[in-house]
Amino acid sequence: MPTVLEIILIVSAVGFVYSYIIYPPFLQLLSAVFGRKVHARKDHTPTVGVVIPAYNEKSVIAKKIENVLALDYPLEKLSIWIGSDCSNDGTDEIVRSFDSERVHLWVAPQRGGKTEILNRLIPQVSAEIILLTDANTMHNPACLKLMVRSFADAKVGAVAGRVDHVVAEGKDSIEETLYRSFEMWQKNRESALHSTISAFVGFYAIRKELFAPIPANAYSNDDVLIPMNIIRRRYRVVFDGEARSYEDMSESIKLEFWRRVRIGAGNFQAFFWLLDFLSPLRGWPAFCYVSHKASRWFSPVFILAGYCSCVALSFLSPFALYRILSWCGAVMLFAGLLFKLLRIQLLRPVFYFISMNTALLFGLFRYFGGIKSAVWTRTERI
Repeated sequence: MPTVLEIILIVSAVGFVYSYIIYPPFLQLLSAVFGRKVHARKDHTPTVGVVIPAYNEKSVIAKKIENVLALDYPLEKLSIWIGSDCSNDGTDEIVRSFDSERVHLWVAPQRGGKTEILNRLIPQVSAEIILLTDANTMHNPACLKLMVRSFADAKVGAVAGRVDHVVAEGKDSIEETLYRSFEMWQKNRESALHSTISAFVGFYAIRKELFAPIPANAYSNDDVLIPMNIIRRRYRVVFDGEARSYEDMSESIKLEFWRRVRIGAGNFQAFFWLLDFLSPLRGWPAFCYVSHKASRWFSPVFILAGYCSCVALSFLSPFALYRILSWCGAVMLFAGLLFKLLRIQLLRPVFYFISMNTALLFGLFRYFGGIKSAVWTRTERI
């Protein structure tokens, strides 16, 4: 009979391996068999309100507004709505300098964070479709036309676009590129099956009529909560990889790590607000949510629990396999630390993997420490 430690090790190993290795080919098979098409129309051009939450975005806000106004979309059907979270760096003045009836500024009475801006500003927008985007996300000219074509399908409630990350040299890290390519592939297949269960923050669109306010202390997770609320109402959330945007990333490993911690805390907060999607009665979205998001969010817990049980078994069990696995884990950890000290590029993927899961674990600790406010501090960018 397996011991408790062996059960923990097996469950942890399966929980970790499932999301990354088992789920993707299974998803490919299911989407091929049960997939459904989106009835899109290229000539579909509904009115669009572009909502941009902003806090101290002086360095990018003018470029952002110019970028949106230059989109290949009928100008009479396009409006821009800036929600300033009490910016004090001149952001508001820059927005007011645009002499255009298409550009609107709403200033929060007090700092409330991105969630407060979305909850209060979106109901004021006079448009059929709301494009939610960040100040540092820049759009390819054709992206909006490509994105809204899917709304010609009455069952589509939201559309997630593609966001590419760039750093100063114009190139993303290989690890980040591979991971995001993997994410986009999964979103595409989930979309074919029924719905992708999250968007890339900074670039997704929804039907205004389907927007429901999210909890006031929602923390870095609107790109999960808003799409999932739309799925709750039995609409689809589809992914359009041809609708492309890009955003800059900080070159600072430290800043990006703490950004991931914030995202991780928001993920765990969202998990406990989305417990109904653990039920198979939710259909394919529940399957994708558990397989793609929930299991991925808890991967550092699986890793930690599995490794600790393996180390304990290496002392308590006569089987050499446990000692081998324990040493393999120790070598991986050492390799990650070695990259941090010596920047040996061969070890960079190991460091990326450890860093990503450590940030998720810290995010879990931050969540259990209590999230009382959605107020954010701007991440310094390139």
